[in-house]
Amino acid sequence: MTVELETVNELSSRTGWPKSRIRKLVENRELRHVRIGGGIYIPTGAIEEFISNNTIAPIVEKKSSTSPEV
Repeated sequence: MTVELETVNELSSRTGWPKSRIRKLVENRELRHVRIGGGIYIPTGAIEEFISNNTIAPIVEKKSSTSPEV
């Protein structure tokens, strides 16, 4: 099994997100990660998983089939 890992700096460069935001997600245990020798490494796909799990669908108003009389 091969797992690809990214550093906080690499993930920041790839996503454009600030390093501080990524570190905060790690600190709050909202983003999958591993610590190796004091470094923080994020598995490839973890940020996409975070976005998918935290995406909020918009509220869509349903139109009624009959229109109100004027």
